[in-house]
Amino acid sequence: MRPSFNLFIIPILFLACSQPKRVDETEIGKPLIQYSKKLSIDEFENYYKVRVLNSSSTDSSFFTYILHPNEKPKVEGDAYIQIPIKKAVCLSTSHLPPFTILNKSALAGFPNTNLIFNKELLQLVDVGKIQDVGRKNGVNVEKTMTIQPDVVMAFSMGSSMEQLKPLQKAGIPIILNVDYLENSPLGRTEWLKLTAVLLNQYHAGDSLFRTIEAAYNKIKSSVAKIADQPSVLAGMMYGDIWYVPGGESFAAHFIKDAGGDYLWSENSESGSLELSFESVLSTAQNAKYWIGAASFTSLKDLENSNNKYTLFDAFQHQKVYSYTKRVNQNGANDYLESGFLRADLVLKDYVNLLHPRLLDDSTTTYFEVLNP
Repeated sequence: MRPSFNLFIIPILFLACSQPKRVDETEIGKPLIQYSKKLSIDEFENYYKVRVLNSSSTDSSFFTYILHPNEKPKVEGDAYIQIPIKKAVCLSTSHLPPFTILNKSALAGFPNTNLIFNKELLQLVDVGKIQDVGRKNGVNVEKTMTIQPDVVMAFSMGSSMEQLKPLQKAGIPIILNVDYLENSPLGRTEWLKLTAVLLNQYHAGDSLFRTIEAAYNKIKSSVAKIADQPSVLAGMMYGDIWYVPGGESFAAHFIKDAGGDYLWSENSESGSLELSFESVLSTAQNAKYWIGAASFTSLKDLENSNNKYTLFDAFQHQKVYSYTKRVNQNGANDYLESGFLRADLVLKDYVNLLHPRLLDDSTTTYFEVLNP
Protein backbone atom coordinates (compact mmCIF):
# COMPACT_ATOMS: atom_id res chain seq x y z
CA MET A 1 0.00 0.00 0.00
CA ARG A 2 1.12 3.51 -0.64
CA PRO A 3 -0.96 5.76 1.59
CA SER A 4 -0.71 9.42 0.80
CA PHE A 5 -1.09 10.48 4.40
CA ASN A 6 -1.20 9.03 7.88
CA LEU A 7 -4.74 9.45 9.06
CA PHE A 8 -6.63 8.09 12.01
CA ILE A 9 -10.24 8.24 11.06
CA ILE A 10 -13.31 7.10 12.93
CA PRO A 11 -16.64 6.51 11.22
CA ILE A 12 -19.55 8.85 11.67
CA LEU A 13 -23.28 8.42 11.72
CA PHE A 14 -24.82 9.42 8.40
CA LEU A 15 -28.21 10.79 9.23
CA ALA A 16 -30.99 9.88 6.86
CA CYS A 17 -34.05 12.02 6.47
CA SER A 18 -36.51 9.17 6.17
CA GLN A 19 -37.85 7.11 9.04
CA PRO A 20 -35.70 3.99 9.47
CA LYS A 21 -37.29 0.74 8.41
CA ARG A 22 -37.54 -1.72 11.30
CA VAL A 23 -35.58 -4.93 10.70
CA ASP A 24 -35.52 -8.20 12.61
CA GLU A 25 -32.07 -8.11 14.26
CA THR A 26 -32.16 -11.90 14.72
CA GLU A 27 -31.99 -12.36 10.95
CA ILE A 28 -28.79 -14.08 9.85
CA GLY A 29 -27.06 -12.63 6.80
CA LYS A 30 -25.21 -14.43 4.04
CA PRO A 31 -21.44 -14.12 4.60
CA LEU A 32 -19.59 -12.86 1.52
CA ILE A 33 -15.98 -12.88 2.77
CA GLN A 34 -13.80 -15.99 2.76
CA TYR A 35 -10.14 -15.06 3.28
CA SER A 36 -9.99 -11.65 4.95
CA LYS A 37 -9.51 -11.52 8.73
CA LYS A 38 -10.03 -7.75 9.02
CA LEU A 39 -13.22 -7.39 6.96
CA SER A 40 -16.62 -9.06 6.97
CA ILE A 41 -19.58 -8.41 4.68
CA ASP A 42 -22.96 -10.01 5.28
CA GLU A 43 -25.79 -9.72 2.80
CA PHE A 44 -29.35 -9.26 4.07
CA GLU A 45 -32.57 -8.83 2.15
CA ASN A 46 -32.43 -5.04 1.97
CA TYR A 47 -28.90 -4.12 3.02
CA TYR A 48 -25.29 -5.16 3.54
CA LYS A 49 -23.63 -5.16 6.96
CA VAL A 50 -19.91 -4.35 6.67
CA ARG A 51 -17.56 -4.76 9.64
CA VAL A 52 -14.00 -3.41 9.57
CA LEU A 53 -11.33 -3.93 12.21
CA ASN A 54 -10.57 -0.86 14.31
CA SER A 55 -6.81 -0.89 13.79
CA SER A 56 -6.21 1.63 16.57
CA SER A 57 -7.95 -0.48 19.20
CA THR A 58 -6.25 -3.00 21.47
CA ASP A 59 -9.41 -5.07 21.96
CA SER A 60 -9.96 -6.17 18.33
CA SER A 61 -13.16 -4.13 18.05
CA PHE A 62 -14.86 -3.51 14.72
CA PHE A 63 -16.66 -0.61 13.08
CA THR A 64 -20.02 -1.47 11.53
CA TYR A 65 -21.36 0.13 8.35
CA ILE A 66 -24.86 -0.40 7.00
CA LEU A 67 -25.05 -0.11 3.20
CA HIS A 68 -28.60 0.15 1.89
CA PRO A 69 -29.99 0.75 -1.63
CA ASN A 70 -33.44 1.86 -0.50
CA GLU A 71 -34.85 2.81 2.90
CA LYS A 72 -32.48 3.06 5.82
CA PRO A 73 -32.99 -0.15 7.85
CA LYS A 74 -33.39 0.09 11.59
CA VAL A 75 -30.35 -1.93 12.56
CA GLU A 76 -27.44 -0.91 14.74
CA GLY A 77 -24.41 0.53 12.99
CA ASP A 78 -21.72 3.19 13.23
CA ALA A 79 -22.51 4.65 9.79
CA TYR A 80 -25.27 4.34 7.19
CA ILE A 81 -24.42 4.71 3.50
CA GLN A 82 -26.85 4.88 0.61
CA ILE A 83 -25.73 2.72 -2.32
CA PRO A 84 -24.75 2.78 -5.07
CA ILE A 85 -22.38 5.62 -4.34
CA LYS A 86 -21.82 8.04 -7.23
CA LYS A 87 -18.74 9.90 -6.00
CA ALA A 88 -15.92 8.69 -3.77
CA VAL A 89 -12.70 10.17 -2.46
CA CYS A 90 -9.97 7.61 -1.72
CA LEU A 91 -6.84 8.22 0.33
CA SER A 92 -4.58 5.29 -0.63
CA THR A 93 -3.34 3.94 -3.96
CA SER A 94 -4.45 0.45 -2.91
CA HIS A 95 -8.07 1.70 -2.94
CA LEU A 96 -7.94 2.66 -6.62
CA PRO A 97 -7.88 -0.58 -8.68
CA PRO A 98 -11.41 -1.81 -7.81
CA PHE A 99 -12.81 1.57 -8.89
CA THR A 100 -10.68 1.42 -12.05
CA ILE A 101 -12.22 -1.93 -13.01
CA LEU A 102 -15.79 -1.64 -11.71
CA ASN A 103 -16.62 2.06 -12.19
CA LYS A 104 -13.80 4.53 -12.64
CA SER A 105 -16.25 7.40 -13.08
CA ALA A 106 -17.23 7.04 -9.40
CA LEU A 107 -13.75 8.10 -8.30
CA ALA A 108 -13.91 11.84 -7.74
CA GLY A 109 -10.90 12.73 -5.62
CA PHE A 110 -7.46 11.54 -4.50
CA PRO A 111 -4.67 13.28 -2.57
CA ASN A 112 -1.51 13.78 -4.64
CA THR A 113 -2.62 12.50 -8.04
CA ASN A 114 1.05 12.20 -9.05
CA LEU A 115 1.01 8.92 -7.13
CA ILE A 116 -1.54 7.40 -9.55
CA PHE A 117 -0.11 4.96 -12.11
CA ASN A 118 -3.17 3.84 -14.08
CA LYS A 119 -3.33 5.71 -17.40
CA GLU A 120 -7.13 5.76 -17.56
CA LEU A 121 -7.33 7.37 -14.14
CA LEU A 122 -4.66 9.89 -15.12
CA GLN A 123 -6.76 10.85 -18.14
CA LEU A 124 -9.66 11.55 -15.78
CA VAL A 125 -7.30 13.67 -13.68
CA ASP A 126 -6.27 15.64 -16.78
CA VAL A 127 -9.88 16.52 -17.64
CA GLY A 128 -10.79 17.36 -14.04
CA LYS A 129 -13.02 14.35 -13.37
CA ILE A 130 -10.70 13.29 -10.53
CA GLN A 131 -9.66 16.18 -8.31
CA ASP A 132 -6.39 16.38 -6.40
CA VAL A 133 -7.52 16.87 -2.78
CA GLY A 134 -4.08 16.84 -1.22
CA ARG A 135 -2.15 19.46 0.62
CA LYS A 136 1.11 19.35 2.51
CA ASN A 137 0.89 16.77 5.32
CA GLY A 138 -2.81 16.16 4.86
CA VAL A 139 -6.05 16.40 2.96
CA ASN A 140 -7.49 19.60 1.55
CA VAL A 141 -10.75 19.40 3.46
CA GLU A 142 -12.28 22.45 1.82
CA LYS A 143 -11.71 21.08 -1.68
CA THR A 144 -12.99 17.66 -0.61
CA MET A 145 -16.20 19.25 0.63
CA THR A 146 -16.76 21.02 -2.69
CA ILE A 147 -16.72 17.63 -4.42
CA GLN A 148 -19.54 16.51 -2.12
CA PRO A 149 -18.49 12.87 -2.12
CA ASP A 150 -20.92 10.14 -1.09
CA VAL A 151 -18.11 8.51 0.88
CA VAL A 152 -14.46 9.01 1.80
CA MET A 153 -12.44 5.79 1.92
CA ALA A 154 -9.66 6.20 4.46
CA PHE A 155 -7.04 4.16 6.27
CA SER A 156 -5.88 4.33 9.86
CA MET A 157 -2.16 4.72 10.48
CA GLY A 158 -1.85 7.60 12.90
CA SER A 159 -3.68 10.19 14.92
CA SER A 160 -4.42 13.01 12.44
CA MET A 161 -8.20 12.93 12.48
CA GLU A 162 -8.57 16.56 13.53
CA GLN A 163 -8.32 17.82 9.94
CA LEU A 164 -11.24 15.64 8.87
CA LYS A 165 -13.70 16.79 11.51
CA PRO A 166 -15.31 19.29 9.10
CA LEU A 167 -16.12 16.37 6.79
CA GLN A 168 -17.74 14.55 9.69
CA LYS A 169 -19.75 17.62 10.66
CA ALA A 170 -20.86 18.00 7.03
CA GLY A 171 -22.36 14.50 7.15
CA ILE A 172 -19.94 12.86 4.72
CA PRO A 173 -19.61 9.13 5.55
CA ILE A 174 -16.05 7.97 6.11
CA ILE A 175 -15.37 4.26 5.72
CA LEU A 176 -12.20 2.62 6.93
CA ASN A 177 -10.14 0.38 4.65
CA VAL A 178 -7.37 -1.52 6.45
CA ASP A 179 -6.39 -3.86 3.62
CA TYR A 180 -2.73 -3.31 4.53
CA LEU A 181 -3.25 -5.26 7.78
CA GLU A 182 -4.03 -8.50 5.96
CA ASN A 183 -1.30 -11.14 6.00
CA SER A 184 -2.95 -13.34 3.35
CA PRO A 185 -2.48 -12.28 -0.30
CA LEU A 186 -6.01 -13.38 -1.22
CA GLY A 187 -7.31 -11.80 1.98
CA ARG A 188 -5.96 -8.47 0.81
CA THR A 189 -7.35 -8.92 -2.70
CA GLU A 190 -10.75 -9.70 -1.19
CA TRP A 191 -11.07 -6.08 -0.03
CA LEU A 192 -12.19 -5.30 -3.58
CA LYS A 193 -15.59 -6.58 -2.43
CA LEU A 194 -15.91 -3.55 -0.14
CA THR A 195 -15.77 -1.27 -3.17
CA ALA A 196 -18.07 -3.63 -5.06
CA VAL A 197 -20.85 -3.37 -2.47
CA LEU A 198 -20.41 0.40 -2.21
CA LEU A 199 -21.03 0.52 -5.96
CA ASN A 200 -23.85 -2.02 -5.56
CA GLN A 201 -21.94 -4.31 -7.90
CA TYR A 202 -21.19 -7.20 -5.60
CA HIS A 203 -21.60 -9.92 -8.23
CA ALA A 204 -19.20 -8.21 -10.63
CA GLY A 205 -16.70 -7.77 -7.81
CA ASP A 206 -17.06 -11.38 -6.69
CA SER A 207 -16.56 -12.58 -10.28
CA LEU A 208 -13.34 -10.55 -10.50
CA PHE A 209 -12.16 -11.97 -7.18
CA ARG A 210 -12.92 -15.56 -8.22
CA THR A 211 -10.90 -15.08 -11.41
CA ILE A 212 -7.88 -13.84 -9.43
CA GLU A 213 -8.36 -16.57 -6.81
CA ALA A 214 -8.44 -19.34 -9.45
CA ALA A 215 -5.32 -18.02 -11.17
CA TYR A 216 -3.51 -17.69 -7.82
CA ASN A 217 -4.35 -21.21 -6.72
CA LYS A 218 -3.38 -22.67 -10.10
CA ILE A 219 0.07 -21.08 -9.85
CA LYS A 220 0.40 -22.14 -6.22
CA SER A 221 -0.43 -25.76 -7.05
CA SER A 222 2.20 -25.78 -9.82
CA VAL A 223 4.98 -25.44 -7.24
CA ALA A 224 3.44 -27.51 -4.46
CA LYS A 225 5.47 -30.64 -5.20
CA ILE A 226 8.79 -29.02 -6.05
CA ALA A 227 11.48 -30.29 -3.72
CA ASP A 228 13.95 -27.48 -4.40
CA GLN A 229 12.97 -24.50 -2.29
CA PRO A 230 15.63 -21.80 -2.62
CA SER A 231 16.36 -19.64 0.40
CA VAL A 232 15.04 -16.09 0.37
CA LEU A 233 16.02 -12.87 2.16
CA ALA A 234 13.57 -9.97 2.23
CA GLY A 235 13.33 -6.43 3.55
CA MET A 236 15.71 -3.51 3.83
CA MET A 237 17.66 -1.44 6.31
CA TYR A 238 16.34 1.95 7.36
CA GLY A 239 18.82 3.69 9.59
CA ASP A 240 20.37 1.05 11.82
CA ILE A 241 17.37 -1.29 11.68
CA TRP A 242 16.69 -4.02 9.12
CA TYR A 243 12.95 -4.46 8.77
CA VAL A 244 12.31 -8.10 7.92
CA PRO A 245 8.78 -9.40 7.17
CA GLY A 246 7.52 -11.65 9.93
CA GLY A 247 6.92 -15.34 9.30
CA GLU A 248 3.15 -14.83 9.02
CA SER A 249 3.37 -11.64 6.97
CA PHE A 250 2.03 -10.80 3.54
CA ALA A 251 5.47 -11.21 1.91
CA ALA A 252 6.22 -14.45 3.76
CA HIS A 253 3.02 -16.02 2.42
CA PHE A 254 3.95 -15.07 -1.14
CA ILE A 255 7.41 -16.64 -0.76
CA LYS A 256 5.99 -19.82 0.75
CA ASP A 257 3.25 -20.13 -1.91
CA ALA A 258 5.88 -19.59 -4.63
CA GLY A 259 7.97 -22.49 -3.40
CA GLY A 260 10.62 -20.54 -1.58
CA ASP A 261 12.29 -21.11 1.78
CA TYR A 262 11.75 -17.90 3.69
CA LEU A 263 14.46 -17.77 6.34
CA TRP A 264 12.16 -16.33 9.01
CA SER A 265 9.22 -18.61 8.25
CA GLU A 266 9.23 -20.07 11.77
CA ASN A 267 8.49 -16.65 13.21
CA SER A 268 4.83 -16.07 14.15
CA GLU A 269 4.69 -12.30 13.61
CA SER A 270 2.46 -10.87 10.89
CA GLY A 271 4.18 -7.48 10.90
CA SER A 272 7.84 -6.58 10.50
CA LEU A 273 10.73 -7.71 12.68
CA GLU A 274 13.26 -5.06 13.67
CA LEU A 275 16.69 -6.67 13.48
CA SER A 276 20.30 -5.57 13.46
CA PHE A 277 22.42 -5.94 10.36
CA GLU A 278 24.56 -8.52 12.14
CA SER A 279 21.51 -10.63 12.96
CA VAL A 280 20.28 -10.61 9.35
CA LEU A 281 23.77 -11.36 8.02
CA SER A 282 24.10 -14.32 10.37
CA THR A 283 20.81 -15.79 9.16
CA ALA A 284 20.77 -14.86 5.49
CA GLN A 285 24.31 -14.28 4.24
CA ASN A 286 24.05 -17.37 2.04
CA ALA A 287 20.45 -16.82 0.91
CA LYS A 288 20.13 -17.48 -2.82
CA TYR A 289 17.66 -14.66 -3.46
CA TRP A 290 16.97 -11.22 -2.04
CA ILE A 291 13.49 -10.06 -3.03
CA GLY A 292 12.05 -6.66 -2.25
CA ALA A 293 15.04 -4.31 -2.22
CA ALA A 294 12.74 -1.30 -1.93
CA SER A 295 12.95 1.07 -4.90
CA PHE A 296 16.60 0.49 -5.78
CA THR A 297 17.19 -0.25 -9.47
CA SER A 298 20.93 -1.06 -9.49
CA LEU A 299 23.39 -2.95 -7.33
CA LYS A 300 25.68 0.09 -7.46
CA ASP A 301 23.03 2.32 -5.87
CA LEU A 302 22.35 -0.39 -3.30
CA GLU A 303 26.04 -0.60 -2.47
CA ASN A 304 26.34 3.17 -2.24
CA SER A 305 23.52 3.25 0.30
CA ASN A 306 25.32 0.71 2.50
CA ASN A 307 28.44 -1.13 1.35
CA LYS A 308 27.77 -3.94 3.84
CA TYR A 309 25.04 -5.21 1.48
CA THR A 310 27.85 -6.60 -0.68
CA LEU A 311 28.50 -9.28 1.97
CA PHE A 312 25.38 -11.20 0.93
CA ASP A 313 25.67 -14.01 -1.61
CA ALA A 314 22.52 -12.78 -3.35
CA PHE A 315 24.24 -9.45 -4.01
CA GLN A 316 27.45 -11.07 -5.24
CA HIS A 317 25.52 -13.41 -7.58
CA GLN A 318 23.21 -10.63 -8.82
CA LYS A 319 20.06 -12.22 -7.45
CA VAL A 320 18.57 -9.06 -5.93
CA TYR A 321 15.10 -7.93 -7.05
CA SER A 322 12.95 -4.87 -6.51
CA TYR A 323 9.34 -4.02 -7.40
CA THR A 324 10.27 -1.21 -9.81
CA LYS A 325 9.38 -2.63 -13.22
CA ARG A 326 6.23 -0.51 -13.59
CA VAL A 327 7.07 3.05 -12.55
CA ASN A 328 5.89 6.03 -14.60
CA GLN A 329 7.58 9.38 -15.24
CA ASN A 330 6.02 10.85 -12.08
CA GLY A 331 7.48 8.07 -9.95
CA ALA A 332 4.12 6.35 -9.38
CA ASN A 333 4.67 2.63 -8.82
CA ASP A 334 2.04 0.19 -10.07
CA TYR A 335 3.09 -2.48 -7.58
CA LEU A 336 1.75 -0.14 -4.90
CA GLU A 337 -1.48 0.25 -6.87
CA SER A 338 -2.66 -2.76 -8.89
CA GLY A 339 -0.14 -5.05 -7.17
CA PHE A 340 -2.25 -5.16 -4.04
CA LEU A 341 -5.27 -6.29 -6.05
CA ARG A 342 -3.59 -8.72 -8.45
CA ALA A 343 -2.24 -11.29 -6.01
CA ASP A 344 -2.09 -13.76 -8.90
CA LEU A 345 0.34 -11.60 -10.89
CA VAL A 346 2.53 -10.97 -7.85
CA LEU A 347 2.68 -14.71 -7.10
CA LYS A 348 3.56 -15.38 -10.74
CA ASP A 349 6.44 -12.92 -10.37
CA TYR A 350 7.73 -14.70 -7.27
CA VAL A 351 7.55 -18.10 -8.99
CA ASN A 352 9.37 -16.78 -12.06
CA LEU A 353 12.13 -15.42 -9.83
CA LEU A 354 12.52 -18.54 -7.70
CA HIS A 355 11.76 -21.17 -10.37
CA PRO A 356 12.46 -19.41 -13.69
CA ARG A 357 11.72 -22.33 -16.03
CA LEU A 358 8.59 -23.66 -14.35
CA LEU A 359 5.78 -21.57 -15.86
CA ASP A 360 4.99 -21.25 -19.55
CA ASP A 361 5.06 -17.46 -19.22
CA SER A 362 8.37 -16.51 -17.62
CA THR A 363 7.85 -12.74 -17.75
CA THR A 364 7.35 -10.66 -14.62
CA THR A 365 4.87 -7.84 -14.10
CA TYR A 366 6.18 -5.91 -11.10
CA PHE A 367 9.62 -7.24 -10.12
CA GLU A 368 12.94 -6.84 -11.91
CA VAL A 369 16.53 -7.77 -11.20
CA LEU A 370 18.83 -4.99 -10.04
CA ASN A 371 21.30 -4.13 -12.79
CA PRO A 372 25.00 -4.01 -11.86
